[in-house]
Amino acid sequence: MAENKLGTTVIVAGIVALLCCLCVLLAGMAGVGYYAFIQVTPTITSGPTNTLELFRPPADTISTETIQTLLQSTVPENDVYELACRLQDKCNVPKTLPAPAMPLTVGTTQKFWLINADTNENFQMDATLLYITPLTYFWAEKGVEVNEKDMKALMDEFDEKIIPTDREFFGSEWTPGVDNDPHIYVLYAGNLGSNIGGYYSSSDEYNPLVRQYSNGHEAYVLTSSQPLGDQYAYSTLAHEFVHMIQWPTDRNDVSWINEGFAELGAFLNGYDVGGADWAYVQTPDLQLNDWATNDSPDFGLHYGQSFLYLTYFLDRFGEKATKALTANPENDLASVDDTLKTLNATDPQTGKVITADDVFMDWAAALYLKDGNVGDGRYTYHNYADAPQTSATETISNCPQAPITRDVHQYGIDYINISCAGDHTLTFTGSTAIHMLPVDPSSGLYVFATNLGNESDMTLTREFDFTSVSGPVAFSFSTWYDLEKDYDYLFLEVSEDGEHWQIITTPSGTGDNPSGNSYGWGYNSESNRWIREDVDLSQYAGKKVQLRFEYVTDAAVTGEGFLLDDVSVDAVNYKSDFESDDGGWVAAGFSRVQNIIPQNFRLMLITKGADTTVQTIELSSDQTATIPLSLKGGEEATLIVTGTTRYTRKNTTYQIEIR
Repeated sequence: MAENKLGTTVIVAGIVALLCCLCVLLAGMAGVGYYAFIQVTPTITSGPTNTLELFRPPADTISTETIQTLLQSTVPENDVYELACRLQDKCNVPKTLPAPAMPLTVGTTQKFWLINADTNENFQMDATLLYITPLTYFWAEKGVEVNEKDMKALMDEFDEKIIPTDREFFGSEWTPGVDNDPHIYVLYAGNLGSNIGGYYSSSDEYNPLVRQYSNGHEAYVLTSSQPLGDQYAYSTLAHEFVHMIQWPTDRNDVSWINEGFAELGAFLNGYDVGGADWAYVQTPDLQLNDWATNDSPDFGLHYGQSFLYLTYFLDRFGEKATKALTANPENDLASVDDTLKTLNATDPQTGKVITADDVFMDWAAALYLKDGNVGDGRYTYHNYADAPQTSATETISNCPQAPITRDVHQYGIDYINISCAGDHTLTFTGSTAIHMLPVDPSSGLYVFATNLGNESDMTLTREFDFTSVSGPVAFSFSTWYDLEKDYDYLFLEVSEDGEHWQIITTPSGTGDNPSGNSYGWGYNSESNRWIREDVDLSQYAGKKVQLRFEYVTDAAVTGEGFLLDDVSVDAVNYKSDFESDDGGWVAAGFSRVQNIIPQNFRLMLITKGADTTVQTIELSSDQTATIPLSLKGGEEATLIVTGTTRYTRKNTTYQIEIR
């Protein structure tokens, strides 16, 4: 009999205060919500209701070509000034504004742009400068009540503790910054949206001539619904200041790295990170290298997961290695790999350089054991005595156990507890392949796809010679897209000289621009299916031109991206379905890929008896393993299972049987 990993989430006021950071749009917003998570695990019997299936196609049909392509792909950072010049003819815009002619004084009033996260609407408010410190200005929206004592205590601690602590560990923000003033603006205002405690907007780092809703200052916004004396006001500022530091140093890193380090910033300042870590350990099957949208039930859990992983990294490898990780130019798990390789961090048990996957598995065991007496002491938190401890997601108490099929996220964790006394053999069989994309190509096996990347600018460009064409020119292609609504856009562009580009109006694009992120007519939101687009290029007959698909993303949240297939220009007899080659297109951030990629797993076995042991289980190339179990009465074993295929958001499946 097996107890499946089903749970109930209950919100109970006042039990756990969960600090979340709502990082959406280029603004990178942060919010605070209050949650309590109670998980109830019902007992069920595995049987015919189990509809999960293994995906094990013939080995010769699973190609590693796509993985190699993605490993070699680089996602370029966006350059807002270059984009504004090239696409909007806003050129030679200075990156800094003139310094204030006179020092600001208490009582000064000024207008500021804010955004409501519920509606994605930008609006202006009037604020009054109430307090000045050597490093900050505190502004409050007119009409908002401010406790002067709490305000001064918060701003003084921000100056004297939070700023130096975060700077020492993570580096410095851009200073004197866009406004040539070393002061950081703290705005206290309302109407930010439900559950929004505050946010840092990286768009404020730009000249308003290229970002229409920029305030042109290094700034934070705190919600006036949160008392300034509340501990989470302090934690929020410590968290958001890390984001301000990240912007000039590594602004296009992925959300779990950025948010995990921001939570670590609050922790290093001695503040409660709010309970997201405790919420996460109730449901540890969550993909580490992904980030949910703010309306997802998993949204808050990602903060806890990323914080716990990076806090474990700090505990395991120390301050020097963690500072190196914050500064590493690589992104995502590759930055963990590269940092450990650069430092030649080797595992004394194997003699091999430690990888991000190795750290993940040791961390998974540490979450479960939280015991520094096991092994060489790596399976606990020495720097976080109050770290939460996870428990089994499933229990098998009667053996033999007929085959049961389960699913697990990539870099999520299943803990299968086995308490069958006697000698048994556990057989693990994993899926050998996984879908990388949400949909199959429009035709054939290959498609061009954007990569996942924050604050990025990905292009796919090709030259077409229409000099011998006098009649109509139609450019046709098939596309499927899922782009963050109102914030990430893909543009189709044309150029006659390679320097000046015009955005083309497409049938399924939009001119809406609520966030100020769009540079013109572009694709946004979701297509929901493959669609066929036909674009009239007849005005370019008789000319040689370049066509370009350009995908520009902001911070934090990204959709699945933009897929392109079956491109044709009948006027010059051009057709490409990308089956044999790239069709002459030059990619920067796009990749020609197949939808089926290899699936890999990692396994670890914890045995608790007179002693507790941790064993890494080696898998065959076909993702199978045979594990002998010999348990006495009162002893138990726990199998840790995770998928380790990095380039997909899809869950994978596996099967276990005990004989």
